[in-house]
Amino acid sequence: MQNAVGFQETAVSKPPHSHFDTSALPREHQFAAWRDAINVLFDTRSAAPQSHGFQASVDAYLCGESGMGMISAQAQHYDRSRSKLGRDGMDVYVLQYYLEGSCGQRDGASGTATRPGDLFIVDAAQPLATSTTDSRFLSLAVPRRLLAPLLRAPDELSMRVLRGDAPMVGLLRDHLCSLYHSVGKLTDAEAQAVIPGTLQLAAAAINCQVTEANAPAVKESLFASICRHVQHNLSDLTLSPEGVAVQFGISRATLYRLFEREGGFFNHLRLQRLRQCHAILADRSQTHRSVAEIAQTYGFSDASNFARAYRRASGMSPRETRMLAVEGRAAAMPFVQHKDWRTWVIQMR
Repeated sequence: MQNAVGFQETAVSKPPHSHFDTSALPREHQFAAWRDAINVLFDTRSAAPQSHGFQASVDAYLCGESGMGMISAQAQHYDRSRSKLGRDGMDVYVLQYYLEGSCGQRDGASGTATRPGDLFIVDAAQPLATSTTDSRFLSLAVPRRLLAPLLRAPDELSMRVLRGDAPMVGLLRDHLCSLYHSVGKLTDAEAQAVIPGTLQLAAAAINCQVTEANAPAVKESLFASICRHVQHNLSDLTLSPEGVAVQFGISRATLYRLFEREGGFFNHLRLQRLRQCHAILADRSQTHRSVAEIAQTYGFSDASNFARAYRRASGMSPRETRMLAVEGRAAAMPFVQHKDWRTWVIQMR
């Protein structure tokens, strides 16, 4: 279902989804549509003449009482005056990760604007006057009553910039980006269940402190970020526990503890590489690549060792997978999941 301004809602079983885009409107009406839409939180003025048109879009999901979305917009000036605060009574925090462009206080000192990857905090209960360049940012809006109890100084965050190179800030950014890209696949209940851990992680980043309360959420988010890093670098044969630990600012001992449930870091890495080899072998478009070449790409230099490891993990040989792919039947032979009972038995040997 879609309304005249371009908002669209999905099925009830999924998190409510809205999409707004000015590009479908006549140029002379684009900024007015955006101004009316964003007025729920901000008064805004375009940095360019309205006759030039105004490109802005919002793709957002509601997860329980918190909303998250990806926003793209041309340069503008945002305001929350004291009179607007009194009129609308909004009492939320908005955490904005600037992925492109920047945002900063209009009267702020030099160097206080965000850089790509930085976190900008809006406290809707406080006055605000900012300017942005053409930008794209990920936004999480949270009612104060849900986040403030987790914060050390909940009333001192307005227009604060947290640099993206701080480990906890980067961890929260990775978590929110991953959540945004996955939330459309979750049920409404699943999306709501993710929010408490997300807020604990946000509190750890804002407080610059990991406490007993938010430690589990930090640990899970860190584990997920490292797994994504490993997945994106499977063909990097220099990938090592030492390098990963440095990348994420943790000790090797911490890294090993995180991967105990996976049978260790090396076991996780080896299994993910075997899974990638399986995906290539099962792909009919990749039949021009030899088994040996695929194995070597992912660090298996000995053909016999690769064949044995592959069979233990998948239940068949690499060549059997290739033959099934050629016959168009590989999809019926899914790779063994790392928590499958067959793997448990194999690890008992």
